[in-house]
Parts: sequence; structure tokens; C-alpha cells
Amino acid sequence: MKIGASMLATEDKTMKESLDYFDSNKYIEYVEILHDYPYRELNDDKELIDLINSYDLKYTIHSPFIDLNIASLNSALAKLSVEEIKRSIDLANMIDSDIVVAHPGFVSFNGRGKEDIIYEIGREGLVEIGDYAKDNGVNACIENLPKIEGFMYQDVNQLNDTLVELELPMTLDIGHAHTAGFSPDEIYFDSVKHIHVHDNPGDDDTHLALGDGTFDVNGFFDVFTKNGYDGIYMLELNHIDFIQKTLDYMKNLGLID
Repeated sequence: MKIGASMLATEDKTMKESLDYFDSNKYIEYVEILHDYPYRELNDDKELIDLINSYDLKYTIHSPFIDLNIASLNSALAKLSVEEIKRSIDLANMIDSDIVVAHPGFVSFNGRGKEDIIYEIGREGLVEIGDYAKDNGVNACIENLPKIEGFMYQDVNQLNDTLVELELPMTLDIGHAHTAGFSPDEIYFDSVKHIHVHDNPGDDDTHLALGDGTFDVNGFFDVFTKNGYDGIYMLELNHIDFIQKTLDYMKNLGLID
């Protein structure tokens, strides 16, 4: 089982402190770097790039999403948002990563009633991102979003249909799917190449340790094991203490020794 952890859990620590922690944990093979504040300029920071490459860790990248929207009705913002994700694909090549996670966008308040137009803009953005990723040997894995007003592709079936059409992979976020009311047997798709793992009470995207929410964790691992999923289980938790708690939970399930 390939296990990773997101730097979301260590956002109050320096890059070195974060990587030291992850490198010291025998179960963590991958780290997902948040390519957003305060590391948006990572592409141009040779010292930090060298630091990242000095560890015996493998990496994935979560592209920027703060204040960005590839489906924006503002064409300048939509274009900028796509370019920001392309920068993450460039970063992936700097640190030998082949997975970049990207958000598909949202419908702003003044976009209500214009959803068809917004989804078409977003689709065009996904095509551009996907083409750029493929040209650079990277998988742009598009993430299903939580049940928050305006967020696009809360419905994992809708996202899967779009990604199959565009020949793009999915980042399945099981916590997001839980907030949208999906059970484990409803969220397996061949398009899933990356998974964000966390728990919540079902009505709030709280990124808790496994077992601290109400998602059917056992059922989830059963479904994906039976279907032969061989990608990374990326622990996307909002506190560093939740990492070990989640690993202990997985030990109790017999998933890891």
C-alpha cells in the first residue's frame, strides 16, 4: 500500500521541519506539496528545490486554489488560474513528480443561472491543463469537491463522465464525497488514479483522522482493495496529530503492519 501525507497537516512548520517529520515516519513514502501560499514561488527557489530533492521521499503536488477559478466568467481570471496549474506541472518536473492535483472550479454568486456557460469554460480549462500535463509527462488529476455552495463537480459521477470524455484521471477525495452523500460502493471509478484520505461528520469538510467522522472507512478500503487500486492513499488531514492517529487506525484494520 502506497501511503502519503499532505503538507496541509504541517502548514505551521517550515519546509524542512515538515519533510524531516515525514521522512522519519516509516509508513509515509509520499508527500503532497501545497503549491500555494507560502510556497507559490517554489519554482524559482533553487534552495528549497534542492532541499526537497535531498530527501528519500516521493512527491505529488496540489496546485494552487486560493482565489483561483478555472471556470470563472472573468476570462482573465480563468486564464490566470489555468496558468497557475501549469506552473505546478512545471514544478512536478523539477522534483520528479508525476501527479498534480487540480480543482475544477466553482460557480460564483453572480454566476447563478449561467451554469451551462461556466461548466463549458471549466471544460475548456481542463482540456488545456490536460494537454499541457500530457505533453510534460504528468498526470493532472482533477478533484471532486465538497458539498459547499457553488463548488463544481460535487457529484463524482458527473466528474467521472467528464474526465472519461477528456481522458483525464481523477483525484478522489473521500471526505468530499462523504459530504455529498456518496457511499464507498458509489465512488470507485477506473479514472481514479489518486486518493485524498480523511474523515468528517458528513456535513462539514473538516479533514479529520480516520475514525473520527462517520464515513464508512472499512467499506471504502474493501471496495478499493477488491478493485485493485494501486495508487497512493494520500492522508489529507488538518493537524499533524491526525497523521499518526490515522496510521494507527489503518494498523487496526490490518492494512499496514
